[in-house]
Amino acid sequence: MTAEPLVPIDLAQIDVRVAPDLLPFAAPLENGVTGWNDRDVLWLGPDEWLVVSEPQTASTVARELHDALAGHHHSVLDVSANRIVFDLIDGLEVLSSGCGLDLHPTRWRPGMCAQTLFRKAQVILHQRDERTTRVFVRPSFERDVIDRLAATRVS
Repeated sequence: MTAEPLVPIDLAQIDVRVAPDLLPFAAPLENGVTGWNDRDVLWLGPDEWLVVSEPQTASTVARELHDALAGHHHSVLDVSANRIVFDLIDGLEVLSSGCGLDLHPTRWRPGMCAQTLFRKAQVILHQRDERTTRVFVRPSFERDVIDRLAATRVS
């Protein structure tokens, strides 16, 4: 049985660094995801979030964040070119083969995200629903990650 090919998704990715009490959106819980104006906001650290939206909205999202945080110490950067993104369907077992996280469905649930290593590649995982895991990976590791996932899914 062959698996569907993994096709990159073009998304705007805006990195936000600021004190949590200054956020213009509800801060997601640790390793969680929240929504903000039809965008996903992924928790990356105690003062860091990744806002993900449609590709043509990067400058709009960055401007909205800069405006909302004006007068406060913050960083807002468009990091859209920093990671390739794709959705992996029914791939938790495959991801578990090269990842140190416990991705069992009783622990890893929709609305969760985490930074981890898959093999030697740094990735961000975002569990969108019961079947779909969004994977963010640096372009230099894209081929290795996709090849490993494809090989494991087919075998």
